[in-house]
Amino acid sequence: MAKCKIHEPAAFHAGIPEGGPRPAQATVLYVGAVHGDQIHERTLAGIRRCAVLRGWNVRCVEKGAATSGNIRETLRANHPVAGCIVEASDDNSTLPPRCFGRLPTVYLHASPALRRTGAVCIGTDNEAIARAAFSELASGRPNAYAAVGVREGFFWSRARVRAFRRLAAETGAACHVFPTRNETKPERLARLAAWMAKLPPKTAVFAVNDFTAAYVTAAARMSMRPIPRDVTVVGVDNNVSVCESSSPAISSIRLDHERAGFLAARMLGEEIRIVHKSPIANCSQITNGKSDLKFGSCGHLSQLQIVNNAVGPLMVVWRRSTGGRGRREPFVMEAVDMIRREACEGLTAEALAARFPVSQRLFNLRFREAVGHSVLDEIQHVRLETAFALLSRTGTAIGAIAGMCGYRTEIALKWIFRKKTGMSMSEWRRRNGR
Repeated sequence: MAKCKIHEPAAFHAGIPEGGPRPAQATVLYVGAVHGDQIHERTLAGIRRCAVLRGWNVRCVEKGAATSGNIRETLRANHPVAGCIVEASDDNSTLPPRCFGRLPTVYLHASPALRRTGAVCIGTDNEAIARAAFSELASGRPNAYAAVGVREGFFWSRARVRAFRRLAAETGAACHVFPTRNETKPERLARLAAWMAKLPPKTAVFAVNDFTAAYVTAAARMSMRPIPRDVTVVGVDNNVSVCESSSPAISSIRLDHERAGFLAARMLGEEIRIVHKSPIANCSQITNGKSDLKFGSCGHLSQLQIVNNAVGPLMVVWRRSTGGRGRREPFVMEAVDMIRREACEGLTAEALAARFPVSQRLFNLRFREAVGHSVLDEIQHVRLETAFALLSRTGTAIGAIAGMCGYRTEIALKWIFRKKTGMSMSEWRRRNGR
């Protein structure tokens, strides 16, 4: 069975003296990962960020290596398993909830059909993705719009195209939609080139992911439609290897996969608490090499109040395919990644800006333009995510949490926590702690 074990984070157990006894670490599986893929690397980074707080080992099972026919063997091979985070981005997930029985499971990029089964899911905010794409393309004042989806079988592709078409209709503009078929790559490219040759001058094209955007740029060259003078293109995911290797380089919407991974792991911890109500290390449903999994829904109503459980756009990464207006600021992406890694180590907005060869004023301006909020807001968001995760573990003293989240004083955390939640940390813990 093919599987890939990722780096396992060091245990984090608040309140345990250095060198003292530590409880056994639970194993959490990320099922459906693609080794080396940037999207999955970002998702795993978010999962690990939460796993460190909970003292979990994180292992991943490659996409296609786990199916409904062998999932039990996969779980036994990784015994003891506390829970699973499952990638589910196609229409028909090969691992429906019944495969996991009572084992706590959270699905990433789940379809509406899967969510209706009662499974615990992180969805994709396709409406917001389409809005970000339309806003970027509309800034070039095109004469018409077009949308290109992937092959049949992907609900998120259809949802993004529908939302983008509706946005164009609201402005009274025409929107041409490329008809999807299941066909070979050369057939798709030839048909796409013929379709693009018939588009009006100055058409703005929304490709539902970067691989599709690469097809669009290749088809534009075949049909003699220069980019960005005659056609502009934006993709989704900011897969750097794909976007940078295209000619011209493709502007793309970077989704917040890191935060989605963190949220999925946080929800999984809540499911473990609800289902088992016992120490995490003893949560596995597989004992002595035999499975006592019972078929049925693994979904539960979480007591954890989560405002947004969907993967949405983080920023637009500007490249030549949308006009080359000189707005490409790679330091913003670097800054976001640094915040995710270092916010809880006392990182400040001033110290972050000082790492880049621009003035602090310009840094803050470009960051807000790209992300939609300030550097300080992003730092506070990451720190509060950590505070919520630590509060959900009642073994962590409230007085110690401020320092673990990067705050200099407990008063500072208490003030912002009440401002954001409307309750004290002790009140939040009584409602949500385990």
